[in-house]
Order: sequence, then structure tokens, then C-alpha cells
Amino acid sequence: MYAFHRPWLIVILLLSLLSVKAQPPAPDLSDDARRAVDSIRQSSVLSTVAFLASDEMAGRQTPSPELTIASRFVASRFRGAGLEPLDDDATYFQSTPFEVSQPPTDDVLLRIAGGDVLSSRGVLCASSERLQVTAKLLTESEIAIAQTPQIVVIDEVIVPPQATDNPAAVLLTLRRRLRSLSEKGVQLVLIKCAPESPLIDVARKLSDSPLPLRQGLQPDCFVVLVSAMVNLEGVEVIADIGPQEVTQVPVRNVFGVLRGSDETLADQAIFVTAHLDHIGSRNVGPDKINNGADDNASGVTAVLSLADAFGSLQDRPRRSIVFGTFWGEEKGQLGSKAFVAQPLWPLKNITANINMEMVGRPETDARERIWMTGWKHSNLGQLMKAGAERVGVDVFDRKDVGEMLYTRSDNYSFVRQGVIAHSFSAGSLHADYHQPGDEWQKLDIPHMIKVIQGLFCGILHVANRDEAPEETE
Repeated sequence: MYAFHRPWLIVILLLSLLSVKAQPPAPDLSDDARRAVDSIRQSSVLSTVAFLASDEMAGRQTPSPELTIASRFVASRFRGAGLEPLDDDATYFQSTPFEVSQPPTDDVLLRIAGGDVLSSRGVLCASSERLQVTAKLLTESEIAIAQTPQIVVIDEVIVPPQATDNPAAVLLTLRRRLRSLSEKGVQLVLIKCAPESPLIDVARKLSDSPLPLRQGLQPDCFVVLVSAMVNLEGVEVIADIGPQEVTQVPVRNVFGVLRGSDETLADQAIFVTAHLDHIGSRNVGPDKINNGADDNASGVTAVLSLADAFGSLQDRPRRSIVFGTFWGEEKGQLGSKAFVAQPLWPLKNITANINMEMVGRPETDARERIWMTGWKHSNLGQLMKAGAERVGVDVFDRKDVGEMLYTRSDNYSFVRQGVIAHSFSAGSLHADYHQPGDEWQKLDIPHMIKVIQGLFCGILHVANRDEAPEETE
């Protein structure tokens, strides 16, 4: 036990304690609000999360037809909840052109000068312009004495079989491996491959599923796979290969608003959000689909359930509430970054962003509890706690990872723009995180229901207060 021998230390301690504002209890729930809480039921929660995390949704990759279908589902639910669209076209969508690229598939010709066509086992990457070159094939050891090393052949680059699930990582590895060659002027690298090489599967996946177009994430030269059985020593090769194919695919954030009832506060909005995307499927294993039930179909289900509950209120909250889902969180918070770059609601009028992340699988001794990231940065956690307590749900500061994860989800796009924004979770980074085992059957649905009810009460409290949440640091 510590003892204080100096009175001024006691004064400083008391002043520091007084500087932390204790939040008063939230008002009792009205009968209208209690009916809304009770409307959050298993039938809707279970059917929603089971659909979003079904195999048919194929892991909701950005971009993918399945993610587009999921966004249409969210929009239809917002319409059914009585929300108004934010966009001028009344579609509920904020569309963004998303550039993707893939190597040419059919537009590839390799020929040994004066001889046969050299069969390709796949193209891993190309450049922005077509390659037409005839040159003697060199090995890496011959480059140093060559004046114009244009085509080089190397032995197979070894990657683990599971690398086929992450072609972008393979390309980044190849970029590092081949950087010295491209810096010396090499335009085309042929990689010898055995028939069972994982690189062949990577090339196949790249031809089927375009990758986001990002600078500096793939080699600066053409990379083509060839058979390790062909003798290429000292031959002259004629190459005619098409450029990297770049296309634009529309991706969509989805937003709906419940207008506030207070003439003064209705221009302020609380944004209740979750990311709709996940990481798609993989090439190996008996179960190839990363369903993303907890991450983050559970969060989207919370947003949709809250939209239904708030939409059922006869007495609307004083502030407006915008419900939304983002694309591309798994690729670097791209959807939320697109929103804050072109906001459909003035950023200065966003009271807070309450972002949902993984609310379906509680940790031990944490059922019916919610933790908020970045607790020290505002008093939003205390306000949500005061509101959620009305239905017996605890909102707390998870001190081990709460600060680290503050920057790891879509809320941080808002934080960068000066908006109070935090993510709320009621789960953990379990063993099925980003794995095919993240299935809806493993979710704790009664826990989810209680958590969503607690979130409803917390959001309602923030929406009805005279004072907005405040930064504390």
C-alpha cells in the first residue's frame, strides 16, 4: 500500500480524479423504445447472418459478384426499414470505380527462333505496354557480361502450396526476387516450373480473379512460367506478349438515413457502420470458402438489425442516424476512405461513428459484453456504457488490444478527418479468424441479440442527448 506524506500530492490526485467526468445514468427507456429492443429477435438475426456468411456468398471478396449481391441485399433491408437513401439517385449506393488488373491469358506467344512454339504454363504479370522482343536467352550468371539483357531464364522460385491463396503476396515476393534483374534492363523473365509447382496455380488464380491495381506490388517486368523439362540453353527466343489487362469494376458503399426529430439536432448524424467485404475463397483444402461469419457478417447483421429497430420507433431520435456498410475494409479501409473523400453527409456534422466489428463469438467471461477500441480518445465509450446498462449490457475498455485495434478498422478513416469514431466488438481474434472455419453455425446468436440490444440503447442515448460526444485526448 502506498502512503502520501505530502499534502500537495493528495491535492493533485484529487484534482486528477475530478477531471474525469462521471457520466450520469441514461433516462429510463420509454415503452416505444422497449418495443424496439424486443423486436431484435433470433429469427431476423439468424437468417441475416446465415445468408451473408453462406457458401453462395463466396467470402464477399472486393470486388466480386457476391459482394455486389450483398450490397443489394443491404440496400433492400434499408428500404424495408423505412430509411431514406443518402445519394441523389435514391439507390442507397455510393459507387466507386475500382481498378483491377490481371495478366494476359491468350495473348501470349513464345517461339524459339527457327524452331517450335514454346508452351507457356501461365503468366504471372505483364507490363502496361505490349512486349515484342527477340533476344538470346540468358541465365542470371550471364547478365553481368551482357550489354542488353532483355530475356532471362531462372530456376523455379519456391513458394509454399498455401501461397496460392494469396497471389498478391506471391507477386510481392517475386518483385523483391527480380528487382535486380529489372534494374539491369531485363524485360522478360521465364521461370522454369515443375508440373506440380504452386506457381502454376497462382497464375491460374490470377487469370480467374483480377487483383487490385496497386503500384509497387508486382515485378516491373513480364514474368512467364515455362516447363522445366525444356532445354533453353543458349537459344534465341521471340516473344510477343500482350499488356497487363486493366479494367474498372464498380464497388458500392450502402447508406440509409433515419432523419432526426429535433429541428436543431437533426442536421447532426451518428454513423452506424460495418464492413461488408471479406477475403473471398482459397485454392486448397476441403473447405475453400472463407465465409467471414464473425468477420464481419455479424457486424453487418448488427447494423441491419439496428436499422430495423430504429425504423420501428414511433418517436424518432433527436439526432439523425445514418446506417451504412463499406466495401474494401480488408484491403486497407478503402470503402470508408472513399466515403470521407467524398462524403454524402458533411463530416463536420457527423457526431460520431459507431463501427461494428466481430460481435458474434464472445471471449470467455465476456458474454453480453461489448468493448470499444481507443477508449481514451473520447467519452463515447462512457456514453454507450450508460445507455447499454439499461438492458444489462456492459460496454468496457479492453486494455490489452483496444488501443492497437483503434487504427485497424473503418472508424479510423473518420478519425483522420477529425470525427470521433470507434469500433465496437463483442468477440475476439479466434482461431477461425480469416479461415474457412468462420462459419455462421459457430456464432453465439443469443449473445449477438443481447449485444445488438445493448448497442441500440447506447446509440439511442447518444442520439437524444443535448451534448455531443467529446474528445478526451
